Amino acid sequence: MLRQVRGMLRVAASVLFLSATALAAEPTTQPTPAELMEQIKQLQSKVQELEKKQDTQSQAAHQAEVDRVVAELEKDAQKRSQWLPPESLQAGYENNRFFLRSADGNFLLRPWFQWQVRNVTNFSENNGDYDVQNGFEIRRMKFGFDGNMFTPKLTYQFNWATNRNSGVPELENAWVRYQLTEEWGLLGGQFQDPFAHESLVSSKYGLAADRTLGTDVFTGGENYVQGVEAIYTRPTWRAYAAFTDGARNDFNQNFQDFPTNNADFGTAARFEYKVMGDWKDYIEFSPYNLKKDLLVFGGALDYTEAGNTGAFMQTVDAQYNVTSGWTFYTAFIGRYVNDAPVSAATPAPAQFDGYDWTVEAMVGYMLNRNWQPYLRYSYMHLTQQEVPGLQNDVNEFTAGVNYYWYGQAAKFTIDFVYYPNGSPVNDTGSGVLANDGENEFLLRAQFQLLL
Repeated sequence: MLRQVRGMLRVAASVLFLSATALAAEPTTQPTPAELMEQIKQLQSKVQELEKKQDTQSQAAHQAEVDRVVAELEKDAQKRSQWLPPESLQAGYENNRFFLRSADGNFLLRPWFQWQVRNVTNFSENNGDYDVQNGFEIRRMKFGFDGNMFTPKLTYQFNWATNRNSGVPELENAWVRYQLTEEWGLLGGQFQDPFAHESLVSSKYGLAADRTLGTDVFTGGENYVQGVEAIYTRPTWRAYAAFTDGARNDFNQNFQDFPTNNADFGTAARFEYKVMGDWKDYIEFSPYNLKKDLLVFGGALDYTEAGNTGAFMQTVDAQYNVTSGWTFYTAFIGRYVNDAPVSAATPAPAQFDGYDWTVEAMVGYMLNRNWQPYLRYSYMHLTQQEVPGLQNDVNEFTAGVNYYWYGQAAKFTIDFVYYPNGSPVNDTGSGVLANDGENEFLLRAQFQLLL
């Protein structure tokens, strides 16, 4: 463009010069040569201004292009330097859980905690008199997180529970599971032994304040083990098979065998058949928020070896939840023990073979969205060699009520437990103190808070 302007100026200057020369010979009112030269100078000044403006615009456009490229490079470098770019994260609250999730769903983190504060009063008869023990305790304080990583097929759960006596955190679940196919899954780490259903149902979702005495004695309550587990799931049934360090080998014990740890090894298998309902409702005993009737039958085997002693356990159970508000549950657990020591005496204690067993039945009913009374009975038989000289038949009667303030997230429980023949063993987690054949009463009041 400037070249064209320059050419036009040259032509105009030439024409003006010739015109000025031709007109200089005769009188006229046309511009003088000096005036024409001044006009030419003005035109030259405007051309210079245009050239300067074009140079400035060109430099600005070049600088803008450089800035754009640099900004894109910085943005790309920042994106590549982050594991999860901020724009790909989602956070919120759904299905009663807080979550942090990537937009593609490949990463998910859900924190949670469980808090149970309990008041226990224990009345134990002793030769006609009653010893009364009463106090508060933080029965459970658990915290952890779960979710998936890299892909929805790779899930995990890690949680700790503070010891109710010392307050020291102890590892409970610490497992990772990979879904190999739609049916097959493989899990490894520390997890609950796939055996008794009452153990597998989290203490968050129990009906009573705690599990039965028989389940606690045979499984240790939540029954954590270390090992690997294969899971096969179909729409109406599923099966579990595990190879572990042995039942009740709790709290992240190391690789060493018995007697350093509780056992040498263990194997377990569980089978569940769903007649009706959804699997998601099988994780709790209460029919709270139940949309369809649920009926599931289960059975399991476990063999654990510790030194020369082997323990072979069996269980069968059934759970029936009804949308009208009813809950029914029953279970049997048996345990055959061979070459078990009668006592810890040295150098060589006597050995025995024996069969222990327990059975329980539980029923509950939702009166409305808040109130749920329940009844439970269990019976436990221990061989006399295990509790020499003590009462070895234990009856347990429980009556209680739940008040769901905000569902399971905020729940009050109060129950009354009666042992007409006492208990030969302590189970202080449930409030039970050893009592040789005499009456024992428990009154438990508990509040639970979940996040």
